[in-house]
Amino acid sequence: MKKIFTLILGLSTGASAFAQNGSGNLHIFNDNTNHSLDLSYTIFTTTVNCASGMQALSPSTVLPPGGFTTYTTFAASTSTSNPPHPYPIDLWSGGAANQIPPVVATVSRWHYIKFSLRDPNNPGPMIPTLGGSIGFFQNCNPSMPTILDVNSSANGVNYTLHAEAVTFGGDMWITTQ
Repeated sequence: MKKIFTLILGLSTGASAFAQNGSGNLHIFNDNTNHSLDLSYTIFTTTVNCASGMQALSPSTVLPPGGFTTYTTFAASTSTSNPPHPYPIDLWSGGAANQIPPVVATVSRWHYIKFSLRDPNNPGPMIPTLGGSIGFFQNCNPSMPTILDVNSSANGVNYTLHAEAVTFGGDMWITTQ
C-alpha cells in the first residue's frame, strides 16, 4: 500500500494540471515511518470566490501512524453517516455537520488542514511544534504552503516532518511523513 501510495503521490505532482475545482475528495495519509506519531488535524473549507468558509472545531481528528482517510462530502464525514466515517468530523464552526447551510455545502471547497504530529510515547512538548498548515488554492491565501518541512525535539528526541499537498484528477491529497 505504501509503495502504491508513494507512486500515486509522485505521479500526482506532475499531473496537478488536471481539472481542479476543490469539490473533489480530500485524502489524508499519515505516512510516518521514523516514529509512531499521531496526526491531529482540523479541516478548513473556502468558497469558490474565497469569500468565506468553515472549519471543523476541536477536538482535532487524530489519524494514527500509517492511517489513511478520505472525505467526500460534509454529510459523509460524520459519525452518524451511513456507514459512520472512521475519522468523523461532527462539529463545524457553523454547527453540527448535518446543519451546514446549503450554500456552504454546495460551493465550499476543501482548502487546507491545520495539523500537528505528536508522539504518544514521548508526551513532552515538541519545540518547535511539529506541525503547521498546508493546503490548496493559493489564490485565496498566498502564504499557504503546499510543502512544509519542520524539525523539532522533545525530551532529547529529534523529529522531522515533511508534508505535501497535491492535486490529482480533481482530488486533493495531503501526506505527512
